Amino acid sequence: MTRCVALATSLAALSASCASAPVAQNSGKPAPSPEPPAVVQAPAPREPSPLVSVRDPFNVPANPSIDGDIAEWGSLLPSPPVGKPSPADPNPREAPSHLAFALTKDGAFVAAELAELSKDGIWLAFGFPPSTPAPSSGAEAHEARFERMFRLDKKGLFQVNEGGALVPVPNSVTSMAFTPRGMTIEARIPVAAYPRASVAPIAGARVQAIAATTSAPPKIDTAKWIDVAAPEPVEFEPHAALRAAVYRQNLAERRPFGLSYSPADPGHFETVRHPGKDTSSVVTSEHALYVFERKLGDVEIGHASAVLPSVAIFKGGAFVDLIDVADIGEEPMGIVERNKQIHIFSYSQTDTLDAAGTQAGWSVLAVDENGTVLYPFNGETGVGRWEKVYEIHSDKFDWFGMRGVPREYADEETPRAIEILWRFDKQFGGYMPTTRPLTTLPPPKPKPRKKP
Repeated sequence: MTRCVALATSLAALSASCASAPVAQNSGKPAPSPEPPAVVQAPAPREPSPLVSVRDPFNVPANPSIDGDIAEWGSLLPSPPVGKPSPADPNPREAPSHLAFALTKDGAFVAAELAELSKDGIWLAFGFPPSTPAPSSGAEAHEARFERMFRLDKKGLFQVNEGGALVPVPNSVTSMAFTPRGMTIEARIPVAAYPRASVAPIAGARVQAIAATTSAPPKIDTAKWIDVAAPEPVEFEPHAALRAAVYRQNLAERRPFGLSYSPADPGHFETVRHPGKDTSSVVTSEHALYVFERKLGDVEIGHASAVLPSVAIFKGGAFVDLIDVADIGEEPMGIVERNKQIHIFSYSQTDTLDAAGTQAGWSVLAVDENGTVLYPFNGETGVGRWEKVYEIHSDKFDWFGMRGVPREYADEETPRAIEILWRFDKQFGGYMPTTRPLTTLPPPKPKPRKKP
């Protein structure tokens, strides 16, 4: 018992001794106060953005269901940039709103996820590069027809008309679903609302979109077009293959200015030119894509004229070939069925007489029952150039030819006139020429006026 009391007394003394120990000093100076905790600055709130990224979709549904559910379209984010992104990129991946655009022959389909300043709707423009005359103030109105501006919001799809007013788009379909960030929206823009096209087939469109924060449509910024590829080349019936051939032929041979068509009216072409030297205005001309002429069995031919006069050939309803008759003559002057073939007659003549004389000549193009192109014509006459010349032909083209004074006879004291006629030779299977002298050169018969 005595030992336990003594041990308790010792522990108490030791505890009192520790409690009364002096506070250590720092060289006579008070110890520094502890550092206050660092204050974490909250990031400044970011201004809501009007930017909308645009892309061709990863997935294009076979039959898009316009119901506001965009899951079937896959990701709407644009593809990652190759290399370092440019600050001037018109299609920023970090945009808060995203849109997929699919151009097809049945309409343009839009799927969008809209947020921030775009959550109530967007301005959407799309179009195609114009084919125009040389740059001038007169071409601006023409070029504007190759682009369209729309407003897409919870009320539906509206188009900006030529007067700048918003009008509903007939036969368009829209649907939307509201989300915590804004809304998702799907739409179908009908082909009738497409702008003019300058190529056939169409490989894609150029698109731009921005938040609809104003009631007035924004001006299209040509530096901010985003190229969007079509899921597959877009072509329009009837005669899609012929239309593509006309473009290949005209652009390869003559590169005409302003060759275009409306997808809503694919049966016609339009060309544009400046009237003379006046580049302050443009003049448009419309041409039928195809005009039927003759049929032989299941072979059909007709005119296809945009810039170059041509003959289109079909077999069993399928396009076969496009023949540029400018290589063999000018505008076809007559078409007849002969020798189980369709024969097309063309005549060409230069308008001016130069030092070497005037060029003139006939050609015949034939198409047989198999759709094969033949040239049943012997054009060797022994005459190079003419001093004077004009064409002659019968109504049924069982004969045709020229009358005139050859250049080599023009310097004689009495210039000799001649007549060259072609007639069909069954043994040769084509047209052979005969030549006879004329005592005088009769004046040509007046040509009937063409109907306006």
